[in-house]
Amino acid sequence: MTNENNSILVLSDEPEQRQIIVDVLEEQKYRVITSINGNEARLKFSNERFKMLILDIDLSGFSCRDFIISIRRKEESKNIKDHIPILLLGTQASLYERDYSELDNVKFQQKSFTARDIKKKLLTFTNQADVISKNTRRIEANEYLITEGGTSNEMYWVLEGSFVITKLNVDNQNVIIGEVGPGELVGEMSFLDELPRSASVRAKEDSEVLVIPHKKFIDVLDGQPRWFRSLMKTLSQRLRAANTMIARKQVNMDHETKNDDKSGD
Repeated sequence: MTNENNSILVLSDEPEQRQIIVDVLEEQKYRVITSINGNEARLKFSNERFKMLILDIDLSGFSCRDFIISIRRKEESKNIKDHIPILLLGTQASLYERDYSELDNVKFQQKSFTARDIKKKLLTFTNQADVISKNTRRIEANEYLITEGGTSNEMYWVLEGSFVITKLNVDNQNVIIGEVGPGELVGEMSFLDELPRSASVRAKEDSEVLVIPHKKFIDVLDGQPRWFRSLMKTLSQRLRAANTMIARKQVNMDHETKNDDKSGD
């Protein structure tokens, strides 16, 4: 999805399923435009450029196939090589295979679906289907994704669930210094500066993450000016220092609380 705009058109007359999609897209910072009928969708599409379309092929009174074909013809007449991505929603995969599978840059999502299903499907439009299948990882509640002091340097994108970030203080106690949830990244510091893990990350609930291999980032970084890598490492070092300060402040607060309790006895 390479267009500069950030709007996605969603056509669906099913409130619950539509809301799942809207929540996922807004979480990923997209501007979402919704329609509940075909005429409304056509009008909105004609008045605005969209990054992507999500269309319900089960919608009555609307020929989704004709709509898509008209879009592709306009793109071809304007010599647009990167056809707009279109995600189709439907109850029958056989209908998609029969009427839509030959259309370029069109994919299908079976109903009913979850937020995780939509997130994974969106990633397939960025040519990362292989990355998803090979690098999606499930983390059970209370399992550690990252251990402080570890030498791994992958970064993780949270697809589902939530995590707490903890750091050992001077009393060798784990202090919570933050939390991360769906759509957020974690493990970025070691990913950037290649130093040991500065904190631990533990799942609060059954969760799922997409593993982002360090080597892929380095390949991209090698094509950037030298100062860019220095900037990344500087930012990482400052984050490490900030986390250490947070842990120290928590120790001081705990000590003060204990002293107050003793004085009150």
